[in-house]
Amino acid sequence: MGIKAIDTLQKQVEELQQKLEASKTEAEKKVEELQKEFESKLETRKTSFEDSAPSNDEVAKAREKGAKLYLKSVLAGRSMDSFAEYKDVANVIEKSIKPADVASWLAEEFSSRVLEELELSLKVEGLFNHVRMPDGRNTFSIPGKSGKAQAYLIAPGDDAIESAIASAKVSFATQRIKTLIGLTDQADLETVTAIVDLIRQELVMSLARASEHSILRGDVTIADPNDVRKAYDGLLKFARTNGQTVDNGGGAVTADKIAETRRKLGAYGLMVSDLVVLAPVSVAYQLIDSIDEVKTIDQYGANATILKGEIARIWGMPIVVTEYIPEDLETDGSDTGAGATTALLIVNKGFYAVADRGNIGIETERKAVSSTTLYVGYRDIDFKNMAINANPVAALVNVSPA
Repeated sequence: MGIKAIDTLQKQVEELQQKLEASKTEAEKKVEELQKEFESKLETRKTSFEDSAPSNDEVAKAREKGAKLYLKSVLAGRSMDSFAEYKDVANVIEKSIKPADVASWLAEEFSSRVLEELELSLKVEGLFNHVRMPDGRNTFSIPGKSGKAQAYLIAPGDDAIESAIASAKVSFATQRIKTLIGLTDQADLETVTAIVDLIRQELVMSLARASEHSILRGDVTIADPNDVRKAYDGLLKFARTNGQTVDNGGGAVTADKIAETRRKLGAYGLMVSDLVVLAPVSVAYQLIDSIDEVKTIDQYGANATILKGEIARIWGMPIVVTEYIPEDLETDGSDTGAGATTALLIVNKGFYAVADRGNIGIETERKAVSSTTLYVGYRDIDFKNMAINANPVAALVNVSPA
């Protein structure tokens, strides 16, 4: 091959290389353009999704509507998805919470809402620790308490000293408390819609009253099998049966008698922050009107944490008023309903616990004779003393309610 032919071939190679480079550059530009277009569309889609996601306010409203919708479906005897508002509620819930089953989730949401409202209504029960029992267990045991947890100086190789958690156990076995509300068959859907909030309020207050009654006045020996006080022993009985009472002599409460009652607690009555005074309305007025050591909220409330129902303090102990300490007790504090006196309690709230099992539920029952549908709300609950070989509550009994 001659030199001229080689030069021609060389030029052809160079031309091909230039075309290849140009083609490569064009391809890279195309890829870059496609990448930018993809990212732009991805961002647009992301923005669109975020714009359509429910706000916190929308979620909160949907949860409240869902709780009402569940109760409405029970009252009307219809499935939730048969109501027009179900679609809107479900749409928000599916986007924000993504439950596996919206209907089941709304039933649980109703139970949670009722429990929250119940807790807001409780003064006495709200003072104590709560134990959440496993749903499938009829009984549940946890370690008892022999005192406050303590730390000790221990050499690195020595054994630790047993502290407040004792080897003995406290067993909870919940009892079912029920409340019943009847609705006649003549109640149409509009009526049901209008009374949903009323029914829920009645359900909550009924369960709250049952809890306060049983915790204060519980006695398992009561003959009536349907009396809520029979569910478990309560604070008045704990104090009376363990020799933790002081006789007030039938008169009005005095500071000296309250101090004597507190001394009955022994070591459990030392820390003011652990104690609370539970008083009926009449005794609360006696405390405020007649005892100089009592300070009302306006005198200390600016920097204090106020308990629900707290109206004053004596020696730093909160005084919580409750209408569920009766004013017809016997002089020894017995709750017969035939006496003419009342009582005041001082309790170390850290040594008692309330156990809940499962959710607050609602069931329906048809009563054909009266053409009425019965709505039954229920709660599984127990109340126990957690202290081993002690009962950290004392009662001032034989107090005049006048």
